[in-house]
Amino acid sequence: MSDFNRISQFQGAALQESGTPSANLSFGIKRDFDQFSIAFDRHGNLWMTAHPANSHKFPIIKVTRAEIASLKSGKQVKGEFVTPGRGLAETAWFGIAFDAVGDLWITNPGRQALMEFLPRQIKSGRLGSPAVLISAMGFFPGEIRFDASDNLWATAGNNQLWRFNPGERAASGPPNPGLVVNLPNGIGLVDFAFDSTGNLWLAGPVFPGPVFVDELEMISATDLAGAGEVSPSAAVTITSSAFPIQDAGLSAGTCLGGIDFDHPGNLWVSAHCVTDALVVEFTPSQLSTGGDLEPSVALGRNAAKTNLIFPGPMRFGPPLK
Repeated sequence: MSDFNRISQFQGAALQESGTPSANLSFGIKRDFDQFSIAFDRHGNLWMTAHPANSHKFPIIKVTRAEIASLKSGKQVKGEFVTPGRGLAETAWFGIAFDAVGDLWITNPGRQALMEFLPRQIKSGRLGSPAVLISAMGFFPGEIRFDASDNLWATAGNNQLWRFNPGERAASGPPNPGLVVNLPNGIGLVDFAFDSTGNLWLAGPVFPGPVFVDELEMISATDLAGAGEVSPSAAVTITSSAFPIQDAGLSAGTCLGGIDFDHPGNLWVSAHCVTDALVVEFTPSQLSTGGDLEPSVALGRNAAKTNLIFPGPMRFGPPLK
């Protein structure tokens, strides 16, 4: 879980009770930066896209599993700043994910591009030219994820989510998604995740009026099984007082920072606003009912509202032993 320019790890007992637990591990990178997205590769190394302060260069940062495991909490790590190829360093990277064979996929909205880099390329510390470059005018990919069938899903602007199977992303050229999903209720997608049965969960603000409200919405896996273009309805909608509204005006924006499922199937959501900052959990039974829910666990809140965490993007990674 990110905490401005720090990364914090919570596991075990720290995830069982509401309150303000200390992170099992917390570290910073030896350069100020804001994280856009994080991902773990097959070897447990942590990767992130970032925007360092006072710089127009946008690195891709890798922190090895060994470097993390050897840390004492509160220390900094050097990390490896992976150098993008010529012409790519000055444009912002955003979504980052790894496919089933270990290829790195990353989005560059400024270049209107989705790119693939092979394992041999990312070992070198310099990415060079992408093995696959999917790009077109009006294609603004942001956050990306892989589902259990190794399909790549990408936000694509126009309130849509696009699905690419391995064949549809095998060659460079304009995007050719097998499925285009028109997102329900005009949700401004911040992050998305898949549960163990393949249902798609969305997180972001909607505008029912008179202000934006943060919601979680679920699209059933059965509505995503086809091809072409679909406009499914949300099968489950969740709101919560844990998703505070930033202000009372029409300019109110999302407080959500990211979502992910843990191994038992609980959905964790990060939410941060000026007056509150939480990481909350909803259990599978809560997810099945929907509605206005009180989280089963809320990390970062106590009576004095001290020691608050300020979470952003988050992912469940492999346990560190």
